[in-house]
Order: sequence, then structure tokens, then C-alpha cells
Amino acid sequence: MDISESVLNTLAEKVATLLSERKLTISTAESCTGGWVGKELTGIPGSSKWYGTGFITYSNQAKHNLLNVPKESLINHGAVSKVVVEEMAKGAKEQSKSDLSIAVSGIAGPTGGTEDKPVGSVCFAYSDNKGTKSFEKIFSGSRDEVRRASVKFIFEEIINNLNIILSSALNWERNNS
Repeated sequence: MDISESVLNTLAEKVATLLSERKLTISTAESCTGGWVGKELTGIPGSSKWYGTGFITYSNQAKHNLLNVPKESLINHGAVSKVVVEEMAKGAKEQSKSDLSIAVSGIAGPTGGTEDKPVGSVCFAYSDNKGTKSFEKIFSGSRDEVRRASVKFIFEEIINNLNIILSSALNWERNNS
């Protein structure tokens, strides 16, 4: 699966438009993507209006120190787990005071996989004022392809969630006018 830079740029621009329209801010907590989500977002002129903080927490120590992920979670569940990415997203949101946040942690390869968590395993979390939800995906391909697919997936999730926020607001307005 070859995901082009232009696909990622287009998705990032859609995220930017939705955040701007809703006057919301976002923060990111990235591990296996190494700041790629933040790179795409900050490539958009005016991004400082809605993107203020990006954490690259590649090590467990960084996840604990910067995002307040409990050591017990890292030991009991591993860095590539729904539990840990949810805590990363919550930590990013709390530390940055953003309206919403995302987190990504995975095994991009070519080594590091296990039978339970093969290379290509990536966990994602999205957190906003309604709560935090997580996802787990397994991507195939090279290290770069896994990372690109991860960035694409989380952008699509941000877009889906921001569209849900808009639908909820429109329904509320319709029901209360």
C-alpha cells in the first residue's frame, strides 16, 4: 500500500479546515510515527491557531515522564496497547490544555514484533470532551509504509470524529429552535 505525501497533505488540510471551523485545538502524542502527524499539521499555514503541542514519546520513560502514563500500564500492557495509547492521549490533552488529542504507538518494523503483537501492529487513541476511544490495526509493508498508513488512519479518525461533533451540534440546533 503506497500512500503518497499528497494524500496525507489532503487529509491534514481537511483536519485543519474542520478544526478551524469548529474553533477547536488539537495536540498529538506520537511514538512510532515520530512526529509525522505533527509534521503534516504544521505544514499548513496558520496551524498555530489550532495546533499547539506535539509530544514525541518514543521511549516508555518519555511516555511516563511527559504524558503521565503509569509505569504499571507500560509494564502490564506494553507500549503498544489500547490502554497505553488512551493514557497517552489523555496526558497530551491535559498537558497541552487542547480540546482534543490523538496518540499513536506501534511496531513499525522490520523487527520488534512478537506473536501477540506482530510487526505492523499499531494502536491509536482519540480523546475529546466526550471521552477517549482507541483502535488497533495491523498494517503490512515496510517500516515507512506502516508509518504512513498510521498517519493516514489517524487523520481519517480525526475527520470522522469532527464530523460527528458537527452532526451532533446541527441536531441540537434543529431540536432546540
